[in-house]
Amino acid sequence: MSLTSAQILDLAPDASSRKAGQDQAKPAKWSALGRAGDVVWGEIKGSGANPYRTVTDLSGPASKCTCPSRKFPCKHALGLMLVDATTPISEAAPPDWVAAWIRGRESRAISAEARAQAAPAPVDEKGQVKRRQAREGKVSAALDELDLWLGDLMRRGLATVRREPYAFWDRMAGRLVDGQAPGLARRVRAMPGLIAAAPVSGAARPEASRPEASLALALGRLSLLARAARRLERLTPEQAAGVRAAIGYPVTAEEMAGRPGLVDEWAILAHAVEEEEKLTARTVWLAGRASGALAQVVDYGTPGSPLPPVPAAGQDFSGALAFHPGDPPLRAVFREGRAGPASVGALPGATSVAEALDGFAEALARAPWIERWPVRLSGLRLGYGTDGAMAAGDATGCFILSDSAHFPPLMAVAAGGPVDLFGLYDGFALTPLAMVAGGHLYAVPAQDPRPILVRAA
Repeated sequence: MSLTSAQILDLAPDASSRKAGQDQAKPAKWSALGRAGDVVWGEIKGSGANPYRTVTDLSGPASKCTCPSRKFPCKHALGLMLVDATTPISEAAPPDWVAAWIRGRESRAISAEARAQAAPAPVDEKGQVKRRQAREGKVSAALDELDLWLGDLMRRGLATVRREPYAFWDRMAGRLVDGQAPGLARRVRAMPGLIAAAPVSGAARPEASRPEASLALALGRLSLLARAARRLERLTPEQAAGVRAAIGYPVTAEEMAGRPGLVDEWAILAHAVEEEEKLTARTVWLAGRASGALAQVVDYGTPGSPLPPVPAAGQDFSGALAFHPGDPPLRAVFREGRAGPASVGALPGATSVAEALDGFAEALARAPWIERWPVRLSGLRLGYGTDGAMAAGDATGCFILSDSAHFPPLMAVAAGGPVDLFGLYDGFALTPLAMVAGGHLYAVPAQDPRPILVRAA
């Protein structure tokens, strides 16, 4: 198989790695190039006395390099894949160091399968109960403090809190972190940004242009989530799990091991990367071609713990995903499977605007604290509304688009014709992440701040 240059660059852990990888994508810099199926390798001169040895498996994608970089994939792996994308490397017998890497990957895969089939280790149930009770006590105390804080905000009025410094919000977020409720803390830390945000041009509702409206909505969602956390015993197990996940409770490996896998041909629609304090959060959005299910695979990385390899936007993942407990189900993890070229160009599960809005309303009814929800739309036309707002619509309705930077390239690719669109909707506007036009998938790059689209498939 092969990846496009756009797909390869979307695998870069950050913008500097993208640029450095492109600098390494010159065949003249490489020696001892070769490939065996999906595995390509080569050597490149570095700062040391010996050249760096780089090998990558395009089907993973996965890679290894002898350079000291802590990023994954490193700039040499990106450069090697880019070389193969532009000038395919000839078949050759793998040298010893490449063969050893291939055997190691096969051995680890067999070991992982054996561990999955092995009997689970004995569980210290008393210890688990004790730790769970201790955390629930801390969370309960954090919820008590949050209730007092929210009540004080309401008594003062939202107009008065606009003058508060960031430290005002950060103090409350810090108390929630101490109370082991990081999900609530993240929502509080985001509120100063809502106040400072510029008005949304051509917003779907007039009140969306006022910072107080966005803040009131965020506070309302936070209050609903806190109230749901007090009533877990009245909820179904899946609903309660969704509330706990939103608060910040982790899902254990034992819980995920017991979750069923959903086998499908999963279209990789887009990647999104966000910096969360000292962590890099990467989201991979997928849609099942047969099931129509949407999935969100989230990984976190640090400078010393790089993000794991994932399929590139525009590929298909043939295999199983296991969904986290929650209602509605969305977050998932990869199980066994293999990435490959996309089999069909259409956007799986795309609907009309009216149906997408009904789906958003249903998701809110099940979890009213949802901040953004993924939508897939078919047969849309892009243009400007009567008030000058950027929009995408069909005969059943219209979405205002919030990402003004990417609207010109979206318009250019659509060329006035109908397109399929994938993005995140917050109740006011839709942020596009990918578009299907003329049978090809175009994605908003995860690591490139420029207003461009990349043809992923």
